[in-house]
Amino acid sequence: MWAAAPLLLLLPVLWRLWRRGAAPLEPAGRAVLITGCDSGFGHLLALRLHRLGFTVFAGCLCPGGEGARRLQREAAAGAGRLRVLRLDVTRARDVLAAKELVLSHLPERGRIVFMSSIIAYFSLGNGIYSMTKAAIEKFCDALRLEMKKFGVRVCIIQPGNYARSTKIQPPVSAEEIWNELSEEEKAVYNKEYVQERANFFNSILSEGSTNGNEVVDAMVDALTSPAPKARYMVAKLKEKALVFVCALFPTVVMDSVLSYALSKVKLA
Repeated sequence: MWAAAPLLLLLPVLWRLWRRGAAPLEPAGRAVLITGCDSGFGHLLALRLHRLGFTVFAGCLCPGGEGARRLQREAAAGAGRLRVLRLDVTRARDVLAAKELVLSHLPERGRIVFMSSIIAYFSLGNGIYSMTKAAIEKFCDALRLEMKKFGVRVCIIQPGNYARSTKIQPPVSAEEIWNELSEEEKAVYNKEYVQERANFFNSILSEGSTNGNEVVDAMVDALTSPAPKARYMVAKLKEKALVFVCALFPTVVMDSVLSYALSKVKLA
């Protein structure tokens, strides 16, 4: 009986590999709601899905802004299949309107794809961002199991550093950061430390990939594959290695390594 256990564990993997060889889902007659289409991955995905033949509801923070107007211009060749709507996910009214749109246009059984990040696995001084991505990961794990009962697939996209593609954060100077600190904060963090942090983050931003379509490819696969993955990690080899090391090594080891990498300036 125990000899058969490894085979039983392999069956779901083999089944998914077989299913991934089947034809992808046809976009004709299918609709997708996307948030954050003003710029970045949301903008790129809206255009890609529109060109593939999907009906796209592109949620934008500023429907009259440059990003939304550019999206409409770029999608003009297939007018009628891309609709821009106001969607600020922090406003209940916008979310309710989007919900009504989904109920009236999207099927009961579909797919939900969330944008996470490899930063969910470790923090490089950007604690708030890491916290939100870690929360998305666990939320999706719970939602994926719950929605499976209803035939709804839930997938997570985990990009590495694509800062130069998404322009998620412009470079900042140490002087700008210092001027925004309160007197109490300035008493704790000296200028040398702030300069070091600014240099560190600007260096990370400058190393980001410019090819955002790599991430869009993963999102399209999550939406169209007959057997989508639960997680798509789209990152450089060294980024994947860091995730692996963080998961494998004891916390005390990683704390020592990351704290050394983050800062060498001593604070009083």
